[in-house]
Amino acid sequence: MQDLTSRDRIAGLVLARPDRVLGMEPFMADVVQGIEEYFAGRRCSLLIEFTADVAGEIEIWRRWVANSYVDGIVMVDLRSEDPRLDELVRLRTPGVLLGGPELQAPITNVLVDNAEGARAAVRALADLGHRDIARVSGPRDMVHCQARDEAFIATCAERDVQGELIEGDYSEDSGREATRQLLTGDRVPSAVVYDNDLMAIGGLTVAKELEVAVPEELSVIAWDDTAVARLAHPPLSVVTVDVHGLGTIVGEAILAAMDGADVTTYHVPKPTIRLTPSTTSRT
Repeated sequence: MQDLTSRDRIAGLVLARPDRVLGMEPFMADVVQGIEEYFAGRRCSLLIEFTADVAGEIEIWRRWVANSYVDGIVMVDLRSEDPRLDELVRLRTPGVLLGGPELQAPITNVLVDNAEGARAAVRALADLGHRDIARVSGPRDMVHCQARDEAFIATCAERDVQGELIEGDYSEDSGREATRQLLTGDRVPSAVVYDNDLMAIGGLTVAKELEVAVPEELSVIAWDDTAVARLAHPPLSVVTVDVHGLGTIVGEAILAAMDGADVTTYHVPKPTIRLTPSTTSRT
């Protein structure tokens, strides 16, 4: 590494997404804004690259480290048996994982309680009288999606609600495809919880095409309180965390890691539900 006193430090972030999702979705845009806000005035910058998969992400990391481009790495979207954890240790580069799981990673992590968000969504809908709820998830190899899936199914059982899972990939297209499958199937849910705002927007589009009224016939909740969710028509009910604030915590964590701090877990406030006109009672 170059002498850190001679230049600003750089933290790297790679977003591995399928081709149709490749880019900065609203959630990550808000996280990045929070990171950069924390970095402001602290002589640190954020380097972002995009790739299609985890293998491509690892190759980018190796290039960064080989060329001394970065002083630390922010890792997102932990997968089952994720090879990136071992790779980060091998590269001997300070790192921070956004999303947990708590104390099970060999690097500092910023923990979001994904299970609680899923439980809160089901409880809110069940309290409104919904008895048939679907969940459109992100890719199921992602650990946070697995936590949400398990909590969703368990809470549906606790509240005597029929629960159905469909896998998406965070794209608006996958939200449309999943919603069309749900609304034209044998058992049509009265509510759908989407794993992000883009898939929910796709769902609203299909509901309009099929003349399924939102919220009278279909209530919708999206994960993440972003501008996209607030500007949708109708505005989306959300599983909300302070995404911008989450980014500032990630910025604090990666700076501390680059300064040599011990591996630790940063906790963020539990997700809550904010109901809007995209959700209504069934009673």
